[in-house]
Amino acid sequence: MTQKEKLMAGGPNGRKRLAKIYIAAQFESRYRVRPYAHQLWTLGYEIVGTWLNETARPHGMPHEAFMRKLAMKDIAEIQSADLLIQDTIKMSMRGGAATEFGIALRGYQSKTLWVVGPLRSVFHYLCDRHFDTWTQCVKELRKL
Repeated sequence: MTQKEKLMAGGPNGRKRLAKIYIAAQFESRYRVRPYAHQLWTLGYEIVGTWLNETARPHGMPHEAFMRKLAMKDIAEIQSADLLIQDTIKMSMRGGAATEFGIALRGYQSKTLWVVGPLRSVFHYLCDRHFDTWTQCVKELRKL
């Protein structure tokens, strides 16, 4: 199956559906990455990574419970995505984005994986496409 076929595969009854995209990046990079997510949304893609607009922990909710809920939500969103794009332009030592990429690798045969920025891990070499910049990545998604 080609990348375009994987991204734009037919849903139930053969109807076309929009590709779902999860963007994995360092949490502190969310302000830099949001404009690209918005560009993709205006192209008709569904951005399923809600962490880009994460809110503060609800008052009274313990920190550990909040972190667990965020992790479970992110895993579900990654699993629902057709395409995971990992931003490696700036990485943190916490490893959240790397973990998200690893979760997506679990679905390697059914999920498309792209990297924007340097290939920083041996696992990044398994990606379907690599781009030096977000401009190149968005340009490619415009074609599909």
